[in-house]
Amino acid sequence: MPVDELDTRILRLLLEQPRTSVREYARILGVARGTLQARLDRLERAG
Repeated sequence: MPVDELDTRILRLLLEQPRTSVREYARILGVARGTLQARLDRLERAG
């Protein structure tokens, strides 16, 4: 699975702010909460 720029930004944010909510991550990244959740689910499934 290729990792794009948004995936990289998500992973970096998870490392830097591990206790932040999905809603707050979405706000910081400027994406919809559903988009972020779908990306997180896909990354988790891919390992």
